[in-house]
Amino acid sequence: MYKVLLVDDEPFAIEGLQLLIDWRKFGFEINGVCANGEEAVEAIRTSKPDLVVTDIHMPAMNGLELIEEARRQGYDSTMFVITSGYSDFNYARQAIRLGVSNYLTKPVDTVEADDMLERLAHELRQKHERESMREQAKHQEIRQILFALVTDQEYENRETAAHVISSLKEQASQWSYVKVRFQRADSGQIRSTIQDVVTREHCCYVVENEQDVCGIVWGERSSVPETLREGNHRDFATRLLSALNEVVPHGVQLATGLPVQQLENLSLSRSMAAQAERFLFLHEGDLLFAEDIQEQRLIFNPESLREVDLIMEHVENGSPEQVSQSIREAFSQMVKNKTAPELVHIFITQILFRGLSLCKELGGEPKDLLKNTAIYPGHQDYRNIEESAIMLESFCLKCRALASSLRQKQLGGTQAMVAEYLQEHFRETFTIKELAERFYMHPVHLGQSFMRKYGKGVLDMVHDLRIEEAIRLLEASDIASCAIAEQVGYKSYQHFLKQFERRTGLKPAEYRLKFAQ
Repeated sequence: MYKVLLVDDEPFAIEGLQLLIDWRKFGFEINGVCANGEEAVEAIRTSKPDLVVTDIHMPAMNGLELIEEARRQGYDSTMFVITSGYSDFNYARQAIRLGVSNYLTKPVDTVEADDMLERLAHELRQKHERESMREQAKHQEIRQILFALVTDQEYENRETAAHVISSLKEQASQWSYVKVRFQRADSGQIRSTIQDVVTREHCCYVVENEQDVCGIVWGERSSVPETLREGNHRDFATRLLSALNEVVPHGVQLATGLPVQQLENLSLSRSMAAQAERFLFLHEGDLLFAEDIQEQRLIFNPESLREVDLIMEHVENGSPEQVSQSIREAFSQMVKNKTAPELVHIFITQILFRGLSLCKELGGEPKDLLKNTAIYPGHQDYRNIEESAIMLESFCLKCRALASSLRQKQLGGTQAMVAEYLQEHFRETFTIKELAERFYMHPVHLGQSFMRKYGKGVLDMVHDLRIEEAIRLLEASDIASCAIAEQVGYKSYQHFLKQFERRTGLKPAEYRLKFAQ
């Protein structure tokens, strides 16, 4: 709604303007009323109305003097409408000189007022659109210049850049770069929240926008009493993180560079924010300030990679407890030594590839190891070292279990193949020796290992399979028992009867009769 200020020393005139004109119909609302020009000047300063409707004839300061004073004080965008019961050309000429193009006669004519408000509303919409476009262009220009400052690039237009930088220096006394990192899946919500927070700040701009990173320049307000300030860069970063956590709890990390007094040094704040972000990997929280780690250094010591061999030894031959303990100890040492994140990623990647290679060597499918696993080669979005340790531990335990399973399968693999062969060929006649030769085993070893795995001998399994098939045929057909015996592989009917009675306790004819009942 457009704000309207009514100015008239006659209460009845004010009441008439309020009651006779349908202000809301055209998007206006009365924001205040004043009885004279002096009051109106103060009201314009404090409430900044879009439209002032003022009488010409008032004591102390008349309507034209009010307009002139408002223009003198810089309120050029405020629209004025004068009202008067006098038709005086001199007043009209002076009003035109002051930029007043709308005149209402007293008493108010509602048709005339409606026409005027419709025209003014259209003018205000156009004006606001132009102002919005200018503001957006100005904002984009500032962002581009700040981006050039934080990245140490040359300005395209040095004169414009100098003017913008000079203006920004008047608004803020020091500047900080804040780097926000988040998961790409949450980027829409995160960016929207960042923009909401940035818009509410006095001097704050998003200058970098990548897939999972936002770079923000924040200026600390200058030339205002300490009690009115919104705090320093630490307060801003805390407010921003709090707002983001409401949208995506614990899904964001913030690294803040040291404040700089000169805009030209913004790239220094950005580089320190990047260093703080690297330390965040070893940090327990989601927010870190460059000044808190100024005296600290990250270490890139390849000796840390020696622990890879120990962990893989436990994956191959150790217990789950040994796997977990070796990983925890390795990562604890990395935190203690302030190991660089890049080296931690190399450490993780080496274990990943060795685990996948082990799986492949044992005849497994490497991709099975990566199913439902949040860690995989080339993926470096782990929020911190603790998350990395948890995900690597999960992977290694899964790798150990799969390796153990594959070894067990290898040990019992020949017997499983023999059992599968019997399932398909139990109707045929063969000896244990012939079967052992087929699978390149000694007959005795085949018999013993088969018994250990299945709890029965090879011949017993053959008889079980034959009698199971005979029972199926007795139940499903009218084929004679002797014919069934031959079909399932017995050369001797007596041998068939013996094996059938041994497993069912009945003769074939008795079984069929019982089943039929």
